[in-house]
Amino acid sequence: MELLELSALFLSRGGWALLNRSCYPSDKAFRSAKSRLLKQGLVAARSTGGEAPRLHLTETGQNVIPIYFHPEKRWGRSWNKIWYMLVYDVPEVDRKYRNVLRQFLKRKHLGQLQQSVWITPDDIRPDFDDLAQATNIDAFAYLFESRSVLGLPSRQIVEDSWNFEQLRQRQEHFRDVTQKNIALLQSDLHAPADISQLLRASLSAYHAAMIDDPLLPSALLPHDYAGKQAHEAHRALLLEIDKQAGCCS
Repeated sequence: MELLELSALFLSRGGWALLNRSCYPSDKAFRSAKSRLLKQGLVAARSTGGEAPRLHLTETGQNVIPIYFHPEKRWGRSWNKIWYMLVYDVPEVDRKYRNVLRQFLKRKHLGQLQQSVWITPDDIRPDFDDLAQATNIDAFAYLFESRSVLGLPSRQIVEDSWNFEQLRQRQEHFRDVTQKNIALLQSDLHAPADISQLLRASLSAYHAAMIDDPLLPSALLPHDYAGKQAHEAHRALLLEIDKQAGCCS
């Protein structure tokens, strides 16, 4: 969470001032956190023409941040109209393999088409091969690719495999609450501690709204999908927080 809070306000030095004042109990704690991120290669200092160096996320740091903080890459990817289906039958006694598979399914955001049939528009063959070599999971699971699944249209497959109704409710709620918070911020200047608290709460709420989103290609998204609106609201809130932070510096 520390990296997310820091990266969320990389837009300006004012953001760093806000973090320094309110997100950490002391200057020493702030400097220690910054030092850890520098040592881990997640951030780097950049010269700003005689002023104090400003920090920015490195490529490593960007890769650590969950994909839903920059989901445009996922929404904008092309789809070759091939579905990848993972079918498995793991005996109850082999719980180790069940757990490995569950972690894999969750990490790759596969949708559950049927009880033991999981599906994704992404080519997961390299990942499945790595998993098979590491755990011999291919003794219980098979990966297929197909242009047609039970004769169903793609939109129907999406609707049957992922709970987009629940996602829509979460994301619309986040959008609505965030828009109210933006209006509240715009109405007046607020204390750094209050802005910091709002930032933390908003990051947590955004995580809850987006963590289960498979971020499918736009061509496959339901017509009432609310993830893009939630992301736009999140970005707008960060921009407003950055403005407030600049005023507080």
